[in-house]
Amino acid sequence: MPSRRRIRGMVRVPVWTPQRVGRSLKAIGRLLHPIVESRTYLRILYLLLALPLGVIEFSFLVTAISFGFGTAVTLIGIPVLIGTVWAWRWIAELERSLIGRLVGVEIPSPYRPDPEGGRWWRRVAARLADPATWKDLAFLLLQLPLGILSFTVTVTVLGLGLGLLFAPAYYWSLDSGDFIAGLDVDTLAKAIAGVPIGALILLVGIPGLSALGRLYGWLAAQLLGSNADPVLTAQVSELQDARSRIIAAADAERRRIERDLHDGAQQRLVALALNLRMAEQRAANGDPSAADLVRQAGEEANLALKELRDLARGIHPAILTNRGLPAAVEDLASRATVPVEVIATPDERLPDPVEAAAYFVVSECLANIGKHAGASSATVAVKPDDGHLVVTVADDGVGGASLGDGSGIQGLEDRVGALSGTLTVVSPPGEGTRVVATIPLTERALDETAATQVLGPRVLPAVEAEAVQEARKRRLYWRLGSLGIVAGVLIAIWALTDPGLPWIVWPLLALALLAGLDAWHILSTPPLSEADLAGATDREAEVLRLTRRRRLRHHAGAHVVLNLFIVGVWLASGSSYFWPAWVMLGSAVAVAIKALPRPARAHGNLLGDHP
Repeated sequence: MPSRRRIRGMVRVPVWTPQRVGRSLKAIGRLLHPIVESRTYLRILYLLLALPLGVIEFSFLVTAISFGFGTAVTLIGIPVLIGTVWAWRWIAELERSLIGRLVGVEIPSPYRPDPEGGRWWRRVAARLADPATWKDLAFLLLQLPLGILSFTVTVTVLGLGLGLLFAPAYYWSLDSGDFIAGLDVDTLAKAIAGVPIGALILLVGIPGLSALGRLYGWLAAQLLGSNADPVLTAQVSELQDARSRIIAAADAERRRIERDLHDGAQQRLVALALNLRMAEQRAANGDPSAADLVRQAGEEANLALKELRDLARGIHPAILTNRGLPAAVEDLASRATVPVEVIATPDERLPDPVEAAAYFVVSECLANIGKHAGASSATVAVKPDDGHLVVTVADDGVGGASLGDGSGIQGLEDRVGALSGTLTVVSPPGEGTRVVATIPLTERALDETAATQVLGPRVLPAVEAEAVQEARKRRLYWRLGSLGIVAGVLIAIWALTDPGLPWIVWPLLALALLAGLDAWHILSTPPLSEADLAGATDREAEVLRLTRRRRLRHHAGAHVVLNLFIVGVWLASGSSYFWPAWVMLGSAVAVAIKALPRPARAHGNLLGDHP
């Protein structure tokens, strides 16, 4: 019992160990490392340069854009606006270079390549259609408010820290307007007491300024660099899925070929070899049954040859290579299990990949009709139409087919998609099935189709479209919140410095313009969904109509936001002449031209519109 009491009365005493001191010294070293790092002072230099750069860039852009829009009706402003677009891209490149050298954030060029050849207005339209162009403008306009913020914070930290650190050397010469004197540092004792405070401010403030510089570099990378688009990300995911399905289909096809060769032609050739050997032995012995064995061997050879032909036809039919697509389609129709009427076929030979894709579309569709449709007849039409080959296979069966029902139609979609084509299935229950494949015929059509798939609208499932739009809204709220914080800081700085100066109006106008354009872009252009196409008989025409309507709405709303900004500039400038009326007139003309139902061909080429 006494021993237990002694054990219970023991007290644990912390013991000093060198490991704890080592960890503490390492933590302190990491905190103080930015002070001895040269990159820190380069970042501080950029924070100081941000304000003069912002003043120059904001003044130039506001003046050039306002003058360009104000004189656009007289045609003088059009070259000014075009030159301004080229100028702000050049200024953005300088910003990328400066941020890379001083802040240490390398920002690669995010621009799309300009179209080779063609007229000058195609290059202008391509630059205006590049999102990086407008992100550059957003950063250059934000440079003024961000520059005011970074310059104020940097000067305050360095001025206060250095001023207190060296106060004993000059405290006697301070006048009442100096902010060090404002701290009541008027004696040597007070100046000496302020030295450790100044050192502490520098020890904490310099790493903080380095972190602010890194934050500035991150923001610049978001606006001056390239960002992932959720719609393009969904397209890449779909392409990856299609690639996986193609690889799996190729592996399954190789296994099928091996199985067919092993179970079919190989067995018949083995039987053929045995029969010939037996016939040889019987013929040597004078047995008259040798002739029957030779006849059986000939039948086995014919069957093996037929199976090899069928196998080769499944890989690539010889009739397609020798006689072309019309003969191959007629052959498929003659071998189908239901009556098939071939309505149209091309009159000339087509590129080999196009013919092969069309052949397998017809072959797979007819096979599905025979297995699943329960149809009494079918029709096939293969005809060129405006640079594309349109393959249509229809039946009068039970319907209800879809791309995701596990049939070979999914493989057809991947095969046609590999040629930048499209495949649609219309199969209402009880009304038959209609499969339409559209395949580009020429290299030009292939390029146009690929460009349309990359740059044009993409129809998403309703749930996926809603998720993409919600993600866009969440990012919009973050951006608007960031702009609101910047505006609040600027208002606080303006209120604490000299409220009599109206400079606060200009950065607030720029922030309002950015917020308005950003919010209108997100809210007016949601992704197209299948719900938008519900009940449409012609999907392509409906997609084109919805796209044009949304572009017009987005165009008109952007002009409204821009005109409100111009009116704000007019109010802030105090001018008696209402010059924004010319900008409003030009905007009305531009929106009216955009709203024309069938613009002239030259006008469509000028604006870079695609029908």
